[in-house]
Amino acid sequence: MAVFKRKTGGVDFTTSSKEEPSIFTIQAHSNPSYQPDVTETASDSSGIASIEDSENGIHPASDPKPSSSSPAPAAPTLKKSINLLHCTAIMVAVTGHSSVFISPGSILGSTGSIGAALIVWLVGGLINMGLALCFAELGTMFPHAGGPYAYVLKTFGPLPGFLIMYGYVVLIAGPFWAFLAYTAALYIVKPAFPDCETETVELGVKLLAGWIMITMVALNCTFMKFVTKVQTLLSSTKILALLIIISGGIAMLVQGKRDNFENVFEGTTQEPGEFAVSIFYAIFSYGGWQVMTSLTEEVKNPGRDLPLSVYITFVIVITKYILTNVAYFTLITPAEMLQSKAVAFLFAERLYGPIAPLVSVFVATTSIGALNASIMGHSRLLFAGARVGHMPTIFGMIHPKFLTPWPAILVLLAWGLIMLYTGGLTTMMVFISLFSTIMGIAVVMSLLYLRIKKPNDVRPYRTMLFVPVVQLIVNLAVLVLAIYQRPHQMGIGLAILFAGIPIYWFGVLWKNKPEEFTQLVEGVTILLQKILVLVKAS
Repeated sequence: MAVFKRKTGGVDFTTSSKEEPSIFTIQAHSNPSYQPDVTETASDSSGIASIEDSENGIHPASDPKPSSSSPAPAAPTLKKSINLLHCTAIMVAVTGHSSVFISPGSILGSTGSIGAALIVWLVGGLINMGLALCFAELGTMFPHAGGPYAYVLKTFGPLPGFLIMYGYVVLIAGPFWAFLAYTAALYIVKPAFPDCETETVELGVKLLAGWIMITMVALNCTFMKFVTKVQTLLSSTKILALLIIISGGIAMLVQGKRDNFENVFEGTTQEPGEFAVSIFYAIFSYGGWQVMTSLTEEVKNPGRDLPLSVYITFVIVITKYILTNVAYFTLITPAEMLQSKAVAFLFAERLYGPIAPLVSVFVATTSIGALNASIMGHSRLLFAGARVGHMPTIFGMIHPKFLTPWPAILVLLAWGLIMLYTGGLTTMMVFISLFSTIMGIAVVMSLLYLRIKKPNDVRPYRTMLFVPVVQLIVNLAVLVLAIYQRPHQMGIGLAILFAGIPIYWFGVLWKNKPEEFTQLVEGVTILLQKILVLVKAS
């Protein structure tokens, strides 16, 4: 067996030519053909111990050759730093993200009337709450990072699991980060240029959005405990913005501003497919809560905190969103809502001009809060994929000091920036809704399968049986009707999703890749370990 030893700045990287890489050229769930020897020396009184990596694991630098009878200390793991308050704050911040401030006109446009739109907001919220309870049951059964990917993988096997992970990254994570960063930047710029929509302003908004995204990623990579605490503050700004709008709406109703509510069901569409599309938009509008299940491994008491946070979150969010829409219609006509992409700013301007910049700032911080929660959750999906060999090994590594998955976060940052600067966010809203529905169906089927095949498995939380049954029927009906109503858009989304099959073949099933390709990927992996100072997590 040929062994090659490389050493750079106190970091040894040992590779062996004997091992045959088999998944994305390097098998993530077996011992890789290189072992990082990471040494950190404390330069102050903080007492940070030096660590080295040897064949048996990670050992303190003060004992570089532990006796064979001494068990090796465990490799670094993700911190359990999220309690019920943090869990609820993250879900309140990311559930519905900032969609209610941007374009509720999408639901209005599909339903055709104010009354039907309000019903869809209610129905969409209840559908999402039911799905969240199903996710919570599986999340407490499998408290490991990965969320829906982990559930489908354990139930139906590697290919369906891989497609869930691939679709989540391509059709949700990147577009979602771009959407939230753009929304934050738009509402920061809007008070300064309220009526200006030139290409120069648009470029400035996108540049600011890119800076926001990069800054939040940097904070997540280095100050995980700090960002979980700040999340509570960021979610409170969403509540404040909604309270201002709802209070203003109540005041307008008291003053008699009810013209838009005289014939609330006038113009309601008669097409079932259009209602299905409106529910698709509602799924997007309430979406984002799935992030929490990807953080289950870092929740202190997932059996209690996950389901409680679901109930608390959706009672708050559904109530606020319906009241917010009612408030909008006191000062904004349906035609105006269909044309505006910054409805909250328009409403605040008409309610009381001087308060509009404050509402704009609150919406911006709300979007940043949702982006922060998404960064925490989405990156853990790639991290989980690398653990079982569905992603390159580098994505299953973490920084030994900050204990966060830097490579997974950084690659999603790159994809988010690409989505931001190439545009197409409106179309991606449809793709996000499509994949969210497909993912929800797969997770509900996983839950029902496990209920039948493994009824005695430990379930710290068990949702009522009618919840997954109803969810399966409703989501299948919505999916079929939406595809029938919008075959072109839905067809493109399905094509993107199923493009993951040849990627799975290339990365997972093709074992005997050319040696040159294997060495190239291995060299890049080791180089990134040197640059970022990474270790393989347990």
